[in-house]
This record gives sequence, C-alpha cells and structure tokens, in this order.
Amino acid sequence: MTPAADPSLVAELSSRAPGLALSTDDLELYRTDIYYTAEHAPLAVASPISADEVAGLVRAARELRLSLATRGAGLSYSAGYIPSDARTVIVDMTRMNRIVEINAVDRYVTVQPGVTWSALRDALRPLGLTTPFWGTFSGLFATIGASLSQGAKFYGSASRGTSAESVLGLRLVTGTGELLVTGSAASSDPASPFFRNYGPDLTGIFLGDSGAFGIKVEITLQLIPAAAETGVCSYSFDDPVAQLGAMGQIGSELLASECLGMDPFSARSRMESEGLAADFKTLGSVVSGSGSFVSGVANAARIAMQGRRFASKIGYLMNCIVEGRDRQDARSRLRRVQQIAKDAGGKPIPASVPRVMRAIPFPRMNGLLTPSGKRMNWLHTVVPNSRGGECFQRTEAAFERHAGAMKTNGIDRGYLLSTHGPSGVGIETLIRWSDAPYPIHTQFMNEAEHARLRRREPNPEAARAVAELSQDIMAEWRAMGGVHMQIGRKYPYLKTRLPETAGLLSNLKRHLDPDGIINPGNLFK
Repeated sequence: MTPAADPSLVAELSSRAPGLALSTDDLELYRTDIYYTAEHAPLAVASPISADEVAGLVRAARELRLSLATRGAGLSYSAGYIPSDARTVIVDMTRMNRIVEINAVDRYVTVQPGVTWSALRDALRPLGLTTPFWGTFSGLFATIGASLSQGAKFYGSASRGTSAESVLGLRLVTGTGELLVTGSAASSDPASPFFRNYGPDLTGIFLGDSGAFGIKVEITLQLIPAAAETGVCSYSFDDPVAQLGAMGQIGSELLASECLGMDPFSARSRMESEGLAADFKTLGSVVSGSGSFVSGVANAARIAMQGRRFASKIGYLMNCIVEGRDRQDARSRLRRVQQIAKDAGGKPIPASVPRVMRAIPFPRMNGLLTPSGKRMNWLHTVVPNSRGGECFQRTEAAFERHAGAMKTNGIDRGYLLSTHGPSGVGIETLIRWSDAPYPIHTQFMNEAEHARLRRREPNPEAARAVAELSQDIMAEWRAMGGVHMQIGRKYPYLKTRLPETAGLLSNLKRHLDPDGIINPGNLFK
C-alpha cells in the first residue's frame, strides 16, 4: 500500500483555493469506479462551482504537487478517474450544473459540464429541440462533461454518431490554470460559439481524451429539431452474426436513431427485472412519453397485453427506434428496417423494449449489479460494419478458450450489440461473476433494493480469472483494429498509435499539462 498523504495538505489546499468546497467524507466511494479500485483513497474531494474555482484549484494543486482526477457521476469502468497516487484530489464536477444558454435561432446550447443528459432533455423538449446525440442509458446521472471526456454512445448514435459529433466548442482549464477556448468562440473579437471548424479543429483534441488534456468548464452542443414521429420494432434472431449484418445495414442507410441488440439471457433478464406488464409506473410513463394521450394509451395497452409472454421464446433480440419529420417519413424508415431484418432471418416480436426505452430513456441506476447481486465487467469495441460478425465470433472463441476457468469460477457472459452511424457496429460484452460489491454498486439503490440484495463475499480467484479473460478478449479486438470509448487506463491507446502520432500526443500533453497533474495515466499509461 502506498503511504497516505499528509492530511495537512488538505488544509493547505483550502488556504490556497479559498471558497472551494473540499470534503474528506466517503473517500472509499471515490476510490473505485464500477470495475476498478485504486491502491489508495483520494486525499480529498473538491467540488467547484465555476471556471474560476477550477482554475484556482489547478494552480494550487500545481504548487502543492497534487494530482487532480475529474469525475462526473462515476458511472464508468475504465479507471479513468480513480486516484493514481496518494496525493490525488478528486474533482467532482456535478455542482457545475447550469444550462448557460439555449439559442433556438442559431441552434446551439451551452452548458456547464455537470449538467446531466436528463436535465438537458427536459429543458429542450418544450422547445421541440434536441442535441443530435442526446444521452446514454445512465443519463439520469451521467454528466455531459464526463460523456465528452470519456466518449459515449447510444441515444441518436445509430444515425448521428457518438457524443463527440454533437459538440461545437469548449471552454476548458489546462494544467497550467489557463482558460482555453475552442471553436468559433475562440476569437479576440466578439464571437458566437455557433460553429466548430474555423481553422484547425481544436475542439476534437479534447473529446475522448479521458480528461487528460484539461478540465472542461463549458460545453456548446449543436441543436436540431426533435422528431415529430417515431416508430419501433423488435426482431428475434437465431444467428447473432446475421443480426449484426442487419444492424450494420440499418446503420449504413441511416435509418434508425437507436438500434440495440441483446443476447437471449440479457433480454429475458430485462423483461423479468423490469416487469413491463406489471409496473404501473412504467405504463404511466409510456402514456406521458408518447406523442399524444391516445397513442400513449395505445402503446401502454400493447405492453400490458404483450407482457413478458414472449421473453422465453426469443433468441438474440434487436430493438430499433426510427424517427421522422412526419408520420409518412417515420413509417417509410420503419418499413425499410423491417425488410432488412426479415431478409437477414429475423422474426418480428412485440416491440415492448423500444417503447419503454423511448418513454423512459434514463432509468434509475439500480442495475450496476445483476438481479442476483453479481458483479459485472463491461468490455466494448467498435469495428467496421463488414467485420461485426467476425468480431462476435472471435469474442466467442476467447470465451471458449476460458470455458474451464469460467465454469470453475461461476463466470458467465452477456452481450449488448449496437449500431454506430454509417460505418461501424459495437460489440459489448458483460462478464458476470460472484464478488463483493464496491460502494458505488449500491449507491443508487433504495432501501428495499438494499434489503433484497444478495450479499456476496470477496472472490479474488474469480476476479483474476475475469481479468485474464478480459485481456484475451481485448487482444482479439486489438488484432482487428477495434476502437474504444471510455479509454481511461483500460484500453491500450498510446502504445497502439503510430510513433509519429504518439509523439505528437505526448508533446501536446506536455504543453497543456507540463507537470502531469491532470488525470495522470489516462491515455498515456
């Protein structure tokens, strides 16, 4: 264990950054993300409320030779914000949660980094507007700043890309405490943040950087009209390779806003744990989340009648949501999706899952453990459309190589498959095993869920088997040239770059953060 830092450092930091909220409570919570745990707890947690406070914190940390690790809601799994040493201060950005400006005419919105995707959606819906990418499953808590630093996918991703594609410009604090502006607002003359590329695209450098190049303090996103009509469908596939082919085709034609696949076990678990037919709150949300009261009641009635009768009969499940400027547009897109699914061997089933997904896009985050209390390790990659099936098969081959260890240690797996715009498909695997939870796994549970939770003991042997299995899978993906989001310290980014590219990135890090205090280890481990 690394020796604990001198606690007097917290008092010294407080004196050099007056007014900044500092806490030493619940430090064990901030020691972990969903998968990793650090050797040591952080020194303290800082909660700035302004760009000036962030800049003051950076300058003070530099003087005291402290490390800073920026954090949103903590819902990542790549060691991107856990302490790198005993002198690490966690920078909790969730108090910087103000929507600065919504410009409906020039089609942009500016927010502080701690704004959640759910809060932004609530603010934009009355205006009939949305950002092209508008959130992750964890968007009830997941912050926009963290999503841009780590990279995020899902809502809107099947046709409009990941979180990075929606960004117009940034304001951020570098490792020297300087404020840097990107995009069209980076002008010595009065300027608007309405345009991203005026000259070199400096904004892109700070997206998906795992926070290594600076601390984001203000973000401007593109706005587009929200869909007037939506359509949904679900298909069951016996062959996941054929399903991935269909999902790639749907993406290549930009037909769906969301296209998500699940393995049979995960699909059944979702049906059983969500209780779609029995949960009146869910059905009420379907009514209120539909375009009109009549269509809402109709959708809720479909779910209530369909219930979970079909859950035991499905294979790999593909769920699609299409959007249109009017009913004819949405129906046309939906018909094409249905034809692609049918041609690939899919069988239509009731579309309860996508209806609930659209009515409740940001569910409570009470699923960081399985319903039986098992831990999970998420791994993901994105590959070209043409290699989705091959990627799935190579992932399965890795599981087969570890079949003995998996059986011995009670390890099982599931899949989430996704469409990424016109060029790529995503393979995400959930490796499940029995192990003691971290504090973050139960942070979002209510008392009843805590009471029902099965208590599990530490299981280091199974954890080692999971780590070895995970490394084998990631090696397969690396051999295919797969790319990743949420890089943090989990995925081998720098060592897989061409020497010239790696050198440029390292030089940029030294320029922006000469003392290496901002998220040390991220990208560059």
